[in-house]
This record gives sequence, structure tokens and C-alpha cells, in this order.
Amino acid sequence: MNSERIYPAQPPLDSQALLEQTASRLREVLIDLASRLRPFPAFMNMVSLQAMELEPLPGAPADLGCVVVLPGGEISELDLRLLPGIEGVRDVDTVEDLTELDLTVEDYIIYASSAIRLIYLELGKRSR
Repeated sequence: MNSERIYPAQPPLDSQALLEQTASRLREVLIDLASRLRPFPAFMNMVSLQAMELEPLPGAPADLGCVVVLPGGEISELDLRLLPGIEGVRDVDTVEDLTELDLTVEDYIIYASSAIRLIYLELGKRSR
């Protein structure tokens, strides 16, 4: 048998291109899985906010707030502020600010992997 390859050799990918392809594929999977999770979980049992909290990365900046995945598969920072409400009606009002994170490819891969795992576990619970 001929030991030569019978398929064309693929040009080698540089590591950055490979990471970007991986992040892109994870983004697709995350969006697909998030779309299957209906209703999406409420954040801290709040009716007004659907989000799942992700564990912070080791060495994450101290000023980085709560990182969440949203129903559309976006990975964002959640800034949840409590404001004094109208006395007698509600003691506290909440204001939720969501900021889509500008992550490095490496950090996105880690957060997306975590989000996929979390959503997959939730889908598994619901199918029982």
C-alpha cells in the first residue's frame, strides 16, 4: 500500500486562528442551547431578570462584577443596584445594568464552556 497521503495536506493553522474558530463554534453552540432553555431561569428568583451566573475566572479583575449568560447566549456583566423604593409599596427597587463583555478569545472560551455546561445541566434536570 502506498504510504503517501491520499487527501490534500491542510495548511497549518496558527494558534490564534484556531482559538478564534473554537470561540466561534462555542458561540454557536451556546446560542443554540440557550434558545432551547425556555423559560430561561430567573436570576436570584427575580421576575424581571433572566440570567444564569457564571463562576469568575481565576485572576479576574477585582472590578469585574457578576458575569452571567443571558437567554440569547450573550455573556455579560450584571450590575445589580438596590435603590430605596416608595415606602409602603416596596422597600427596595432593583436596577439591573447589563454590559456585554469584551473578552479575549481565551477568556471567552472559558466562560462559554462554563455557560454551556450550566445550561446543559439545567436542560438535563428539566428532562427528568
